[in-house]
Amino acid sequence: MKNINNKILKIFILFLAICSVKSDTCPTDSNWRPTPASSNSPVSPALPTTSLASDIVYGGNDLYYMAYWSMTDPNNLQPVSDVESEFSIALPAWAPDYFLIVAKQSAPALKANTNYQFSFDFKLGQVLTQGITYSNMTLSFYKPGDIDYLLWSYRAPMYSFTFTGDFSSTTYKSKTITFSVPVDLGLSTLILQVNRSRAMDYDDTTIFYKNMKITVPSKPVVAPPNLITKDSELINIPKASVSLDPQDLSTCPYLASDLVHWHNPSTWSNNLVPQPNENITIPAGKRVLISPCSISQTAIYQRIVIPATSELIFADSNLTMNVKDILVQGKFIMGTTKCRYNANINIIFHGSKTKVDTIAPFYGSKGIAVSAGGFISVHGKQYHNSWTKLASTVWSGDRIIYVQDNINWEVGQQVLITTSQFKDEIDNQNEVLTIKSILGKAIEFTTPIKFYHYGGKEYQAEVALLSRRIIFQGNDESDQDSFGGHVLVSGEGQFAGIQLKKMGQRNVKARYPLHFHLANVVQKSYISDCVVTKSYYRCYTIHGTNNLTLTRNVAFDVNGHCYYLEDGVEMDNTLSYNLAAFVHTIGEPAAGGAQTGETYYENENLTQPADSAAGGFYITNAYNTIIGNSASGGWAGFSFPNLEKPIGNHKNVEMEPQAFTTKVFEGNTAHSSGYQWISGSSIYVGGKLITDEVTGLLVYNTGRHSRPTCKDGIFSYDSSTYLWMRFNNTKVYLSNLGLGHWGDRVEVVGLEAYDSMRPASLFGAAWLSNAIVDGTGNILSKSQSYNRQGFQFYDTYVTTILSHITFRNFIQNPTSVYPDDDNVVIIALTFSDLYKPQFISSTINITLENILPAQIIGHKIVPDSGSSRFFNFIDWDGSLVGTHVPTIVGSHEKWWSYDDSKCTYNNDWTIWVCQKGSKSVGNIEFWVPNLIIRGEQNEGDSFVGSVSLFGDGITDVRKTAITRNAGITGITSTGWMLWLDGGSPTYLQVWAAQVAYQQYIFLAIPYPPGTTFTISTENKWAWQNAYGFNCTLASSAAEVRSSNGTKYYFDQTHLFVKIVNPVLTGSPAESFNRGGAKIDDVYWEYIYHINATNPNVSPNQDGFYTNLSYTLPSSTL
Repeated sequence: MKNINNKILKIFILFLAICSVKSDTCPTDSNWRPTPASSNSPVSPALPTTSLASDIVYGGNDLYYMAYWSMTDPNNLQPVSDVESEFSIALPAWAPDYFLIVAKQSAPALKANTNYQFSFDFKLGQVLTQGITYSNMTLSFYKPGDIDYLLWSYRAPMYSFTFTGDFSSTTYKSKTITFSVPVDLGLSTLILQVNRSRAMDYDDTTIFYKNMKITVPSKPVVAPPNLITKDSELINIPKASVSLDPQDLSTCPYLASDLVHWHNPSTWSNNLVPQPNENITIPAGKRVLISPCSISQTAIYQRIVIPATSELIFADSNLTMNVKDILVQGKFIMGTTKCRYNANINIIFHGSKTKVDTIAPFYGSKGIAVSAGGFISVHGKQYHNSWTKLASTVWSGDRIIYVQDNINWEVGQQVLITTSQFKDEIDNQNEVLTIKSILGKAIEFTTPIKFYHYGGKEYQAEVALLSRRIIFQGNDESDQDSFGGHVLVSGEGQFAGIQLKKMGQRNVKARYPLHFHLANVVQKSYISDCVVTKSYYRCYTIHGTNNLTLTRNVAFDVNGHCYYLEDGVEMDNTLSYNLAAFVHTIGEPAAGGAQTGETYYENENLTQPADSAAGGFYITNAYNTIIGNSASGGWAGFSFPNLEKPIGNHKNVEMEPQAFTTKVFEGNTAHSSGYQWISGSSIYVGGKLITDEVTGLLVYNTGRHSRPTCKDGIFSYDSSTYLWMRFNNTKVYLSNLGLGHWGDRVEVVGLEAYDSMRPASLFGAAWLSNAIVDGTGNILSKSQSYNRQGFQFYDTYVTTILSHITFRNFIQNPTSVYPDDDNVVIIALTFSDLYKPQFISSTINITLENILPAQIIGHKIVPDSGSSRFFNFIDWDGSLVGTHVPTIVGSHEKWWSYDDSKCTYNNDWTIWVCQKGSKSVGNIEFWVPNLIIRGEQNEGDSFVGSVSLFGDGITDVRKTAITRNAGITGITSTGWMLWLDGGSPTYLQVWAAQVAYQQYIFLAIPYPPGTTFTISTENKWAWQNAYGFNCTLASSAAEVRSSNGTKYYFDQTHLFVKIVNPVLTGSPAESFNRGGAKIDDVYWEYIYHINATNPNVSPNQDGFYTNLSYTLPSSTL
């Protein structure tokens, strides 16, 4: 009994002591406040004068085994110990005389003429018999693309070194070699070839390695002499203000005199401080201050509600709150615009995966929701700039980097360096490192940098701060179901300087890390200098919200679209100076081998099917201001999907999101993306997202869809309402197709493109101007077997003008068989006879640097392809082809050589180059019953005749084949003779599709003597056939040629008709004009009807006059 009483007394004394401590440290006096946290940064050690040697270690999990004779079994190589990176290799009986140990990840970047060390410990598992020994080993570095072929065909290594040693012991023996590569190796794969004296017999054996590593030598720390101060050569990429946001600490919310303390019992209606296991509602009309000593730092609070008349205000002191749900109907304050907090505040959200709305109806669980009329303000210390770029290139083993902008980052914080690799999802070279010391723009890390990160004059890897003092995060169990916390704001919200980690709830709509949800037009809301890391579902979402600003934010390692405009109604928002990096698709990335792409359907594992093509910035309505952002990685960096109607909560809103043009798209960058689909690009205007009218579910197709951008987003066929999507001062690098646009109208003005397959793929009426297109620069990209082109001209019904462009460094690919496989400036699209080019391409003011003449144009001769036969463009000043006068460029056929004195054939290009003079390029279509049917699709070898040049002194045959697929393109104001192998028709139509003002086609068609003709024209869509006429008989062919197109003549061998379009006046509206170049419009439709009758000769049953001779008209015509 006495012992029990003593225990009770001790407990009581302890209780009093606790109460006394609480009273001393957390007073209830209304004037008491905890000491605010300091803004001071930890003191940084000095930068070292010498960079230590560093090791890149290879253990069993970093390597795999390859061997001949179908002996490659990944299970042969197994980790033994992580401590010493020990692994074993089991070699079965009859194993071949050598095998390969291959690194799974890229080797370190190696500088030329630098002494590196490769070392390991080696032992045998058993004493070898039968005279077999391990004779030597070869350290090699290969191009990554060669690895899969090594066992079946020879691939030369980029570097190799063979060495011997003591490889006969059953106890560990160390081996170290020193090697030096003769040229820089940016991207390679390490392979150790282990050679035996001969193949194994019937014994199974085992060998062991440990401590395998490459050692980068130490070196003096010397600042590079030419640090980058300008991130671009040509364009201007805007940056955020250099100054910190102004502060006024006298306005800090915790200083208000009317606050009541959370820990004061009198604050609560029952005079009891609520416990964590209760549902807590802040008393109505009260402004409650929460201090570190007010709450338990470890217990999990269930649900906190802030009523409309109440406020919950946090002190600026270090605090951890574990909580499940918070509902804000009033105000939630943790710092303000003028009073950023310096404390380390950690809000940890708890809760298992559920579909139950535990916060409030429609608001989900495990997070903070701010209802309409509510307000939230969270402001942590400002670290500025939140991201910057390298000022010099970083090599493997370096510990110090230099950045371009001033920063106030701190020792101990984490920093991201983005990849300088093309395929970042396949070979992840993004690196997260911890700051050891910092001085100005120089940062030292605690561990060596593993990969090469480019910081040259062309472009530079981004460097971002991933740490903040205020952290909202999901609990540790969040990983199990990818079910983290979330923040949803339907009222007004201001967020700055916070980190959101393990947030978002995979495939749960509206449950994103930071999300403005149906907030309509906000007046004072923003998200600034925040960071999202390891997100399960998106990063920053704008849904049904306008006038919101997202600026200076960072996101890294994100699943699903990151910066996400959800339904297509989101307009007038500003996204400025943000960074998205390492963004992952949900499920397998969308692929496909054609322009049609792939189609995905909403399901429980992909609730937004467009996440199959997830990227950094997902813009469902282009009418937003998008300035100075950068996207590293993702299926695309910036995606503009086509929505005919809004989706989701706004599916019944009368609006066509895809009809809106870009409000502002200025100074944005995208890289390391577009590679997962043959037509993928880093900035992608394409794909289509719809709501299935039957199921109500979303359907997304990744492929080609038109985009009719018009004034006020209202679709119209009236050309006066047409608007062009405009992309200004854009940079793409390490990309597939750079900027890809399937839409109707686009202008790309100010573009720098580096190390990309192509800088852009532009459809519709497209203008690319004021650009630098550089084929290769970064050593990572030089080691790839890419076939890069400066631009590919499309093959039908688009208009493309390239002006004021510098093309550089398109180096001949010695292994290429066709131009398509080579690094050339202009590449022809030549695969089809169905799609034939009209006059649709022009260039002007082109500069070529470090490009051999043979690499200027690539044109593949494809005999059964109309797109090959009719490839053409006009070089308006001859700057591309080197003539320095307006020049017509036509395909390989002599059909394009209208004058021997003005045309030359270029064998390297397989192209005719002709002075333009008064000529142009035009297009007509012959529609012949039973032979060439408009719109019908036939095989490319369905040849039915030819069209030949005549007159103007031409005596030889200069012709091009025609097929049953309609369409002929050639040089206008010349004579064209139509020859059909099966005879000339009793009736045909000639559509003057592209016969420009003051241009014509002098058409000749053979007919039997005695044939008479009725010829009329039809302006098909005009009222009462305006400008239509009946042709009258002339007295000579020369009279027809000199006429206005209303005459015809038959010389008893050839019918002569002058094809013109009298509707045209030469107005600028009749052509696409940009940068001093133009392309004549296709006119829909002016048609010649030709009827032929012969009283003496009967046509065959198909309506053709046969037994005619192929004879050119006179060369004097």
